[in-house]
Amino acid sequence: MTHDLVHLARSLQLDTLEDAWAQAVQAPRAEDTDRYAAAIDQLCERDLASRALPLAKAMIDALAAGNAVDAAMELGFRVLRRSAHNDALVKGIAALIEQRYGSEDWFPVLSTRAGLSSGAAVPAILEFDRLRRFTKGFVVYHAAGWGEGSVTDFAAPTQEVTVAFATGRRESFPLDTLLSRFKPLDPNDLRAMKLMQMDKLREEAEKRPSALLRRVATLYRGTITSQQLKSELSPAVISEKDWPSFWKRAKAAATKDPWLRVEGSTTRPTFVVREKPVGLVDEATVTLGHQNDLGQRIGVLRDYLARGEDEEVRSQILTLAAKTVDAAIEEKKATHAHILDGILFLEENGLQASVPAAKELRALLVKEDGSLRPAAIDRLATQASREHAIELLPQALGENWAEQCAVLLTEWPNSVLENVVNKLLTQNQGPLCLPMWDRVAPYPKRYPLMTYLLGKLYGDGLFDAMEQRPSPVAVGRVMLHLGRVLNEDRKRNVVHSRLLGRLTSLLTGKRGLLHRSLDGISREDLTHYVGIIKRSGEDFPQEIVDMIDRVVADKYPDIHARPELPFWEKEYIYTTLDGLHRIKEDYRVLVEDKIPANSKSIGAAASLGDLSENSEWESAMEEQRNLTGRAQDMDQQLRSARLIEDQDVPDDRVAPGTKVTFVEELSGKHVTYRVLGPWDVNDDHTINYLAPIAQGLLGKTVGEFGEVPGPTGPVRVQISVIERIV
Repeated sequence: MTHDLVHLARSLQLDTLEDAWAQAVQAPRAEDTDRYAAAIDQLCERDLASRALPLAKAMIDALAAGNAVDAAMELGFRVLRRSAHNDALVKGIAALIEQRYGSEDWFPVLSTRAGLSSGAAVPAILEFDRLRRFTKGFVVYHAAGWGEGSVTDFAAPTQEVTVAFATGRRESFPLDTLLSRFKPLDPNDLRAMKLMQMDKLREEAEKRPSALLRRVATLYRGTITSQQLKSELSPAVISEKDWPSFWKRAKAAATKDPWLRVEGSTTRPTFVVREKPVGLVDEATVTLGHQNDLGQRIGVLRDYLARGEDEEVRSQILTLAAKTVDAAIEEKKATHAHILDGILFLEENGLQASVPAAKELRALLVKEDGSLRPAAIDRLATQASREHAIELLPQALGENWAEQCAVLLTEWPNSVLENVVNKLLTQNQGPLCLPMWDRVAPYPKRYPLMTYLLGKLYGDGLFDAMEQRPSPVAVGRVMLHLGRVLNEDRKRNVVHSRLLGRLTSLLTGKRGLLHRSLDGISREDLTHYVGIIKRSGEDFPQEIVDMIDRVVADKYPDIHARPELPFWEKEYIYTTLDGLHRIKEDYRVLVEDKIPANSKSIGAAASLGDLSENSEWESAMEEQRNLTGRAQDMDQQLRSARLIEDQDVPDDRVAPGTKVTFVEELSGKHVTYRVLGPWDVNDDHTINYLAPIAQGLLGKTVGEFGEVPGPTGPVRVQISVIERIV
């Protein structure tokens, strides 16, 4: 409640102020003494000392009763200087002085000098307040050469005072010399704080940089240049290394501080302390003038709206926001992302811009050829705006919005991917996500969030009625691979660490996805599960390990004693020599031809003018992201490539490097495939050993049954012939 007192006093909301003050008196806080005093100052400046006096007396009594004697006394001194007093208040402050300092050996000396021994009077109390600042624990200042120093001793019998100066020198002075030639510094004076409260100054530099600017400016009569500011603070308070970071934060904070006016250039500003703070709306208007584009202005308006506690002020800020957004729409210079940010900000607060948000969202997401660019959603400034925009997808994209969004699920940024999936679910379009399974399941490292979300949908039973759904065993295998990927990164990637926690809950919690996968699992599939766990590291979630170990112990206890896993289960990409040559040539063309050609296209597009509305430049930049991403993936894959010819390819079981013939159980149809690497698939009779169709066959021998994907769901097959081909 103390946070509102100064505003209430300044705006002369006296009845509300008295109610708020009465609440504050019930639990006074010593650290808020300056605010109590500032509220009293506001009333006295408006000749309302008669209204201020009872408030001050009540707060002083409450602080004293709560053993905050120093705070009560300091507030009393501030009130007396404002000539807001009566006999009861004066006597109360004199009693506080006696309570606080009566046991000090110097008290009789200073009490007599101040005139307190003759009775409580305002001049005597204020003089005592001045004199006590020459005692131990206070800081004094000598303008002619000694500089500032802290009082370390007051010898009452000799009336000598010892001062330790900032220069390191220590000297004793007669009290009369000190009183006539030195000035006591307020404890909140920057020079005093450098000696006595350096930790507080550094905390202020970190958390309240504009307050530190004001503190320094008071040394220069309220106006300070950037150079003067640096000379006062660096390196005494802020190290040279940390100065650039502080300076950036301080300049930004100063533009929002109601007590500061920023003048001069952006590189060499001058800071001026105002006599009175500007109103929040006026302050926001001034701050907007310092921003370079609409995106920054919307950010400023968001900040000021959050600070506004009065409904009228909030309404004025929103009106200012509406004018700012409509002006930008009219000028047609701002980007679609910035305009959409502004429109969404208005809609979040019950206002409408001259252009609907859905229309601007379509302009942001849809290219000239009608295709969707999901990555553009990340151009919005805040996560709240991105999530709001996802809710508008049906209006922005039209009747087939769900199909457009679902087919590009892997291209939506992680910042909104889950929101897009949830939007599809709420509109009963969740089944559209299933075709993504074949695209992302082989690559959990590339699509960790999408892989998790598909597993979650599967666990929720969304795909249960769909014939094309993968088997529970296949889903469990992919989720375990995802867990291994996330576990590798969790110590350096907090997002992956959190996702691993969610995945663990999905597998072992109420949804029971791992229970479902382990129910009736074959020996071979369970062996694959165990192999994934072994490669996942000792710190893999124990709940998952324990669940699989229990099934192993119950069904196939000898699995843990089995020899090393087959080579195709290791963390490499296996390929023939021909396939390796093929991918290396593709990589060479990408790096030596396509990427340089794209760079030329970017330069040519940039020469066409304004980049904010340059579709050629945007298209070239998007192609650059795709090409460089593909190059990075290919480089990583080439590093992990191993030749199938160098492996111990078995003769009696399906493995990379073999040709397998199987019979479909229901139709009796015979099918033959060569099982090779991902870069060897160049005809309809060759399959990638990482593909779902091969995963159901690997490791099986003649006569064993497996499962392969079919047009209407999994197809049960029996191995009839296996032939080694490398």
